[in-house]
Amino acid sequence: MSSELHSLLLVRHAQANWGGADYDRLSPLGQQQAGLLGRWLASGPVAKQPKRIICGPRRRHRETADCFVSGWRNTHASVPTIESSPDWDDGDAAALLAAFRKTSPEARQLAYVAPGATATQGRALLRAVLNAWRLGALDGSVTESWMGFAQRISHAYAHMLREYPGTTLVVTSAGAIARFAQIALALGDEAMIDLNLRLANTAISTFVADQESWQLSSWNCLPHLANQLGLPLISAN
Repeated sequence: MSSELHSLLLVRHAQANWGGADYDRLSPLGQQQAGLLGRWLASGPVAKQPKRIICGPRRRHRETADCFVSGWRNTHASVPTIESSPDWDDGDAAALLAAFRKTSPEARQLAYVAPGATATQGRALLRAVLNAWRLGALDGSVTESWMGFAQRISHAYAHMLREYPGTTLVVTSAGAIARFAQIALALGDEAMIDLNLRLANTAISTFVADQESWQLSSWNCLPHLANQLGLPLISAN
């Protein structure tokens, strides 16, 4: 591993289109959140700005990265090229939900798959789906098991430790970020799900490399929204 300090900013994608026909795209609010993130990144010291930007393969990941890069460029700052990595995908939400419908058709949480569902209802549904996935109830109905997902993020964890000295920013989803934190903090699966469900859109979680592991430095931070308290910009969908 390089002697240069490794730091990693894991960013949850901006608000997506929960309850809409296509969840995997940003809402107008999400575009605003991501633009503010880019302007905040550009306003910091150049030495602490990310040297690399990596995003997961989903449309909501790429749109978040594109929106904050646009906000960053508006300050005339130099911006790294966006790279994409399948390692930083989350579980396939649509496939997991479809499998949950199939295996638990009477689950009361399925009523929350509708426009107008509250954040609390959305978390209740997601918790039910993730627990079914964790316990193996969805195996055979989805292409990636809970263990397979865990192993994939473990690979990303180790790869990021070996590569990319300096500061790297990764745009991904709450599940991938929570799994990364789970490894760093040696937590159980239920604690990982709790972390997943409380990550806000565009929240930044910071990790620094210490010898052969990552140490959590900050969690679920929204510094780019600190001066926007008069606007309803914080969301968890």
